[in-house]
Amino acid sequence: MTLLFKKTMLPKIHDGTKTATRRPNKPMVKQGGRYRLKTELFKAHPDSIQVDRLYQQPLGEMTQADALREGYPSLQEFQEVWASLFKTYDPAQTVWVVEFRYLGPLQTV
Repeated sequence: MTLLFKKTMLPKIHDGTKTATRRPNKPMVKQGGRYRLKTELFKAHPDSIQVDRLYQQPLGEMTQADALREGYPSLQEFQEVWASLFKTYDPAQTVWVVEFRYLGPLQTV
């Protein structure tokens, strides 16, 4: 069970700028679980995160603070990136939100 992240997001995860991610489908993670960071399906980084919260939310309920936790400077930039990844930004779409914290390098997860 894991989450895949874009390589460009790793520095933001490391410095605590990115502490949440939204996904259109339910991610294969559990609240309280610890997971290795991955940017490719079969390649784990030595760094890990812990999932603090997992819940659903309509995209239209996102706030500027949510966009910042996603690692974006503005809600508009998040919306533009979402649309580029998933072909459209629909405020009525309900997505899964994973809030996490960076744990650093771990030997076993």
